[in-house]
Amino acid sequence: MKREDALAELNATWKYRYDSEQFNRPEYWTIMKEAPYEGDCEDYALTLLWLMCDRSMFKFWIALITNEAQIRRVITKNGGGHAILKIGDDYCDNWTKEFVSWKTMSELGHKKYLWLYSPIGVALKMWMGSGREWVDNFLEREK
Repeated sequence: MKREDALAELNATWKYRYDSEQFNRPEYWTIMKEAPYEGDCEDYALTLLWLMCDRSMFKFWIALITNEAQIRRVITKNGGGHAILKIGDDYCDNWTKEFVSWKTMSELGHKKYLWLYSPIGVALKMWMGSGREWVDNFLEREK
């Protein structure tokens, strides 16, 4: 899917929701697979990439493994950590809701942070969410 189409689909129903209120967890990385799309910054970045990859997990992981796409961590003007999607020289997050230059991101107060989420780091963060859910469900059945 062209990135403009992916952005239009995601932004049409996007609503920011903290992981703590949505999943009762401080951190939960997920791809939102159905509208309405509700999540936080990393969910936005992951979902946008997944939509751009024609909803294919295979293409999603290839894009990350080959560094065609990167999930990057920045520090916001408020000092908090924030996940953004980088493709080529363009960046997108749930603040801009469009692909922009780093100059535009920095004008928003974002500061580059040395940590790039590696593909394995992304996989682990996503697994921790779904894996923990599986464990919780298993433990609930055992009561």
